[in-house]
Amino acid sequence: MPVLPFRFQRTSASFAGLLVAAGCSQTKVERNDTHITRAFVSPVTIAVAPVLNFSGEFSLDPIAAADLLASELTYVEGVTVVPLNRVMAVLAGQGRTQVDSPAHALAVCEALGADAILVGGIMEYDAYTPTVGLILQMYEPNRPPPAAFDSLVDRRLALPFEASRMADPFSPTSQVQLVQNAAHEKVQKAVKKFADPRDEDETHLGWRQYLKVQSLFLRFCWNDALARLMKQERSRRLLLAGGARTEDPA
Repeated sequence: MPVLPFRFQRTSASFAGLLVAAGCSQTKVERNDTHITRAFVSPVTIAVAPVLNFSGEFSLDPIAAADLLASELTYVEGVTVVPLNRVMAVLAGQGRTQVDSPAHALAVCEALGADAILVGGIMEYDAYTPTVGLILQMYEPNRPPPAAFDSLVDRRLALPFEASRMADPFSPTSQVQLVQNAAHEKVQKAVKKFADPRDEDETHLGWRQYLKVQSLFLRFCWNDALARLMKQERSRRLLLAGGARTEDPA
């Protein structure tokens, strides 16, 4: 049995990487109410790798889950996403099928020429409720000195390695952990807000299909995690730039 690549204090994570290549990036036409506010001053390329499955649910396809994450990443303003098959090609060339450590995540990111790499993991997965528990992290090869942003790290979040290593250059620049249960009223309201501008197919379920179809619900979960991650990144980058930290900088 292979050794799990990342260890958590109370949970587990997975990581994803996308390659940058001219003419090979994924693009999506931005529509009102679907975009996620950018966290970057200039355009960036971000990588996403096969999602590691620590949920115990064998029906979860890590490649399909990563595809959904990459798809939702295209809604982030100023971000170019590299096709997942390019990441898989790089991993295959290394004789691997997944990113197996923070150092490996950064190495893959550099090999692909990306500005950052996203690492996403599924810890809880129930296709019948549905319920999804996930963690999403971002790594940057050319990050500022750790001391410049270490104070921004939320120590309450689960980590893929010891909290004492958060100042380490191999630690994520930002991360989000959440659990979304479709049976909860608050989640249903958020799903409706997410699904309404995307509900182009007139089905009898309408926006509620996002509560019934696990792949659609997972889209919502990734989108919500990305929005939270970008908010963290905006705050972090403002502080690094010497600006005041705000909840939702323009």
